[in-house]
Amino acid sequence: MINLLVSTYQRSYEVHYYETNFMLEASPVTILGYLEETATWHSETVGNTIARLNAAERGWVVYRYHLQMNRYPRWREKITVTTWVERFQRCFAYRNFYIHDAGGNLLGRAASVWIFLDIASKKPLRIPSAISEPYGLYPEAAIPEGFGELPGLETPTMMAAFTVGAADIDINHHANNKRYIHWLLESVPMEVHRQAFPSTIEVVYKKDARYGDHILSQCQEVKAGKGIRQYLHRLTCPEKELELTLARTSWQER
Repeated sequence: MINLLVSTYQRSYEVHYYETNFMLEASPVTILGYLEETATWHSETVGNTIARLNAAERGWVVYRYHLQMNRYPRWREKITVTTWVERFQRCFAYRNFYIHDAGGNLLGRAASVWIFLDIASKKPLRIPSAISEPYGLYPEAAIPEGFGELPGLETPTMMAAFTVGAADIDINHHANNKRYIHWLLESVPMEVHRQAFPSTIEVVYKKDARYGDHILSQCQEVKAGKGIRQYLHRLTCPEKELELTLARTSWQER
């Protein structure tokens, strides 16, 4: 595991039964929940609390995620998530994560980009030093290759439809980023879920979804290496003519 410095933050979790899938593994949505929870507590401990940001009508929204998993932890397994900010750039914060099991083995890693914005106007804001300095910086990239270009779909062959409900909405009054991942993965055939697991998830969030919006999740399979199935994904809101999200997932045989 990485050495602890002032600029890193760790939090431990035990995988609950209600957080698992039909394989008794923590789902990708659960993993992203652990990452989000750890990042939130990191902010709380350095003084950038939810209450403070809300009072100033400021907040963070995720722009990109790149998750790589060697395996998903199972029910009752204990894990530790380590997070740190690699750098700040204008309105962007580059936050990284490692996920380890109880024996210190690396389960997964993630890179993310967050945007600091005015909640009322939804406009990005340059991150002030009063916000950035308390975190410190840890100059290490969890995923050195960073974020690749995500191509659009040419001929989507699978799709699923959803409606944004009250349970999907977060404190910023739009669908939480984890719900997008749920909608994306639901368009992948069930046989793939049984035979493989999503070892890589890359996503770019382009527009937000609101309560009552109708969501169309589309995907198409593309060529990949031996033992890997890869899909391109797109979420749209047809009635608003909005492209919400582009993503790419790679599935490794179990």
